[in-house]
Amino acid sequence: MAISTKGNLPKPLSAFIGRKREVNELKRLLSEYHLVTLTGAGGSGKTRLSIRVANEFVDEFERGIWFIEFAPLADNSLVPQAVASVLGVREQTARPLTDELIAYLQNRHTMLIFDNCEHLIAACAALVEKLLQTSPKLWILATSRESLGVPGEVIWTIPPLSLPDVQPWRDTKSVQTALPAYGQSEAVQLFVQRAASVLPDFQLRLENGAWVAEICRRLDGMPLAIELAAARVRTLSVQQIAQKLDDRFHLLTGGGRTAPHRQQTLLSTLDWSYALLSDREQKVLQRLSVFAGGATMEAAEAACAGEGVESVEVLDALSHLVDKSLVTASRSERDGIRYGLFETIRQYASQKLEGSGGLDESKDRYLNYFVPWAEKAELDLNRDDELLWLERYEVEYDNLRSVLEWSRTSEDKVDLGLRLAQCLVPFWHRRGYYNEGREQLAALLKKMKGNDRSELRAKALYDAGGLAFVQTDYPATRMLVEESLSIYRELGAGSRSGLASVLIELGDMWRQMGSYEKAFSLLEEGLRLMRELNDLNGLVIALWQLGYYSVSTGNYQQAEQYFTEGLQLARQENAQTNTAVILSGLAECAVRQRDYKRAARFEEESLKQRREIGEKWGIAVSLGNFAWIALHQEELGKAQTLLMESFTLRREVQDQGGMAWCLEKLAKINILYGQKKPQKQSIDNFYRATHLFSAAAALRAPVGSVIDQADQPQYDHDLETLKTALGQEAFSNLWIEGEVMSLEEVISVVLDDSPKEKFGGLTAREREVAVWIAQGKSNREIARAMTVSEKTIETYVTRILNKLGFDSRVKIAMWARDKGLV
Repeated sequence: MAISTKGNLPKPLSAFIGRKREVNELKRLLSEYHLVTLTGAGGSGKTRLSIRVANEFVDEFERGIWFIEFAPLADNSLVPQAVASVLGVREQTARPLTDELIAYLQNRHTMLIFDNCEHLIAACAALVEKLLQTSPKLWILATSRESLGVPGEVIWTIPPLSLPDVQPWRDTKSVQTALPAYGQSEAVQLFVQRAASVLPDFQLRLENGAWVAEICRRLDGMPLAIELAAARVRTLSVQQIAQKLDDRFHLLTGGGRTAPHRQQTLLSTLDWSYALLSDREQKVLQRLSVFAGGATMEAAEAACAGEGVESVEVLDALSHLVDKSLVTASRSERDGIRYGLFETIRQYASQKLEGSGGLDESKDRYLNYFVPWAEKAELDLNRDDELLWLERYEVEYDNLRSVLEWSRTSEDKVDLGLRLAQCLVPFWHRRGYYNEGREQLAALLKKMKGNDRSELRAKALYDAGGLAFVQTDYPATRMLVEESLSIYRELGAGSRSGLASVLIELGDMWRQMGSYEKAFSLLEEGLRLMRELNDLNGLVIALWQLGYYSVSTGNYQQAEQYFTEGLQLARQENAQTNTAVILSGLAECAVRQRDYKRAARFEEESLKQRREIGEKWGIAVSLGNFAWIALHQEELGKAQTLLMESFTLRREVQDQGGMAWCLEKLAKINILYGQKKPQKQSIDNFYRATHLFSAAAALRAPVGSVIDQADQPQYDHDLETLKTALGQEAFSNLWIEGEVMSLEEVISVVLDDSPKEKFGGLTAREREVAVWIAQGKSNREIARAMTVSEKTIETYVTRILNKLGFDSRVKIAMWARDKGLV
């Protein structure tokens, strides 16, 4: 039978998705080099890509392009026979088959694709080297999970398919915005195409797009895994598929019957690679799986050594695993090489580790490495290397979370977990991870013995209270910190530093709750202890807390003295966080003394430092202070924009008192807007201001947050202004409405600053009433639906009739329908 001169490239039965950049790069390499090896993990799409690239060269090789599949072979000696069989070269008794191949290919302009070389790597490498040495017109494109190691070889590692950007995919609004972007992802395109092949009416839709994106991200853009997942749409929704990926090796089965066995399930694909590893490589791969966020060389040696693997052997094993496409290696100028695993491989290796009985020991080594690492990091976090260590915390954060989780699995690990958690507290504060920090500390404290009165417990209670304090959760702060204070007082002189910190935190809490005498007494005692101990960091905190106490009570000269001393010490220590806090305090002092240029200078430096650190709560404070400066200078639009930015950040970290402060300033803006307008036009601003003041009061009340003593007279004056403008009854009704508003409703009130002309000047709340009227609801029914009084609805209806110039509810209903509100 005649052999085709054009080759034997397989014809794919399904569409090739994406990879445009990769195809172009491989074409470029093959135009320059005679041997290119395409490496990558099993299931990464090496074979499909090699065939796609080869098709680009079909017309350029006069003797064709030949595809040789080595996966079915188990014997190295059969490699030359496989090549000869495809090329139609017959074995002669007079000389070896390799020589026959050399003679055949010597002057032929052709390309060979050596597919799946990894299990026959030595034989493939030897044959490739001989053929290329003697065949100047020969090109070879090889696919393998590791390189051939032949002189002149260019190694090109296949990347994952492009993934969709991370989105808050449980939020329907963000899903709708993200849907077109999801469709640009190669991984999503592959999933959709393969899903449609088994379920023809499958499409990327609003209700499934975010889940498809989640599946693709969790499968690391691995083509085989995505195809296997897509095949499941016959029996599961995409949401169910995503939720079952924790057990992906049972889920991702059922590849095509004609596919090679190793590609019919995700598990068999990984089994194929795993079986090619040495015993030492298998152990290191297993142990590396405990790292949730990759590992430095130092960390890998600490966790992977032991029981058959010496510490000095870990590097060699990792290098081989990188070569075999099972471990990734990324380079950082600061930390050197970092080793990691795709999540699918990590889950596979973790199952192997558990099956070997080594999981507990490996995780213990993991924990024992990161506790001293974090303790050193915490020391540096408050010194010259603050930014550096914040970055390192960020890089290691997945690992630190995983270690904390492991520390809660038994009582004898809890102390280590608490030591680690306490090191993380400054990081949680700087990054705004208040909820997470509180949950971690609460879970660890719950694991401790109930009668524990140790310094470790006292510190954990204090730390948890500090996180609660920033969220203005003063009831939780008081409960936690007072218990901490009790333990520290019992422990006596040896724990004076901890005692001083607790006194300062309690003092600041009482200041925020309006108990100024108690606050000052506690802060003064804390300051005295910090001076005695010569604890510079603690002394700085005591000074700026007393500075804020003095601001709250209106003693600005005293405040500046405290802040100035604290700032000098903070700069001496190069402590950016403390410096930023004090600068912001000095800015507040300047605002209250109407020195707005000086205030802006302080706040600009504060905000710059907070942005460098990435301190979300601090950034919110600085933006709020800039808004306050703009408000005093009657730059009302600028002030409102800055306040909304500050409010958004405070809402993210759940700082209720901070949100209330922003709403109060927004209310003041509306009063100023209203006072600039004629009486009839000002009424909406006064309505809005009353709602905002009321909503702020509702945020403050449950946690005991109060208006600063220095600000109370202006606050009372603003409320009297509104009562006078609106009348006591209308003010009271609006106040009741504001108290029950959701935050979303409050935000809509803020943003409804200039009602659109097409709605006749109706506010968002008035338009809502108009919709209910158009639906035929009575005032009583509307009041019940909007959780306000019937009298309030009557007021709304009257305002709507007056604004629109109507004389009946029927006209309101017709208007609402004409405007598309219904």
